[in-house]
Amino acid sequence: MNPAQLNPRCMLLSNGRVLVRTSSRVNAIYSVFSYPEMKHLSYFGEQSEFAVPLGQFKNELYLVRSDSLYSYKWMEGDSLKRSSTSFWGNVMGQRMLGVPKLNDNWYAYSNNYFDKGVDEFFMINLSQKQKSPKGVYPDTYVNFRSISDFKSAYAHSIVAKPDGSRLFVFYYRTRRCRIYDRKGVLIHDILLNYEPCQTVVDIDAKKRFSHIRDAFVTDNMIYLLCPDNKEENSPSSLLVANWDGEFKARYRLGQSISYFFIDKSLNRFCGINSNDSHHFYIFDLD
Repeated sequence: MNPAQLNPRCMLLSNGRVLVRTSSRVNAIYSVFSYPEMKHLSYFGEQSEFAVPLGQFKNELYLVRSDSLYSYKWMEGDSLKRSSTSFWGNVMGQRMLGVPKLNDNWYAYSNNYFDKGVDEFFMINLSQKQKSPKGVYPDTYVNFRSISDFKSAYAHSIVAKPDGSRLFVFYYRTRRCRIYDRKGVLIHDILLNYEPCQTVVDIDAKKRFSHIRDAFVTDNMIYLLCPDNKEENSPSSLLVANWDGEFKARYRLGQSISYFFIDKSLNRFCGINSNDSHHFYIFDLD
C-alpha cells in the first residue's frame, strides 16, 4: 500500500474502488484506492461518523450507529457523502456493530455482551420496529465464569447473502458456521473438523485461538478465511463452499491475512494483513 495504512481493520470493493478502514484510539478513517490498479486516491471520514464499519447491500453503502441508519453515495473526489438517514425507533436500545441488510425492511444483528439472554442473533423488522431472537449457541454458559465470558468465547458474526434469502453465521474461536433462511430458520449446521480445531471453546481464555478470521459471501459461494495453526500470525487458508454447506476448495495462501473480499467478475481474492501496513495480497482463483 502506498501510502502505508496503519492498522487496517476492514476492506470493501465498491464502484470500482477499494475502501480500507484504518482505526486507532483517536481516529477511524477510510482510504480509497482505485481497483484493480490499487492506486491511492483519497482519505475521508472522522471518528464520530466512521467508528462503526460500513456495510454493503448491492450498490449501497450504509452503517447503523446508535438509533440511526445512514446511507452513503459516492461523490466526485472519491469520497462518500451521507445521502439519507432513517431512525430505528430504539429497536435494539444499544450500540450495534455489523448489521447485515436483507432488504429495506429486514436486518440481522449478532448477539453480544450488551444483549440479555443467549440467543445467537436477532432479526430486526424496521417497519414494525421489532426484534426477534433467533438461533441457539452451540454450547451452554454454565461452565463459564460469566455470561459475558461465554459470549466472548463464542464471539461470532453474521453476513447476509446478497439477494437476502440466506444468513450465514460464523464463529471466530471454533470452526462452526451455520446457514439460516431469511426467517431465521436453521438450514445447515457445519463444523469444519480438521486440526487444529476446538469443537467446543475452552473455558480457559488462554487456551483459545482463532479458527475463522473473516468471511465473504456471494450469491453462489461462501468464502472463509481460516488460520492454519494456533499461532497469532498463522498463515491462512481460504475455504470455499456453496450455500448447501458443501465445501468445494481450499487454498493455502502462505500469508497471514486478516480481511479480504472476492471480486466475482475476475474471480480474484484481495486481502490485507492488519500487522502489515504496506501490502495488499492478490491472487486469481481457479
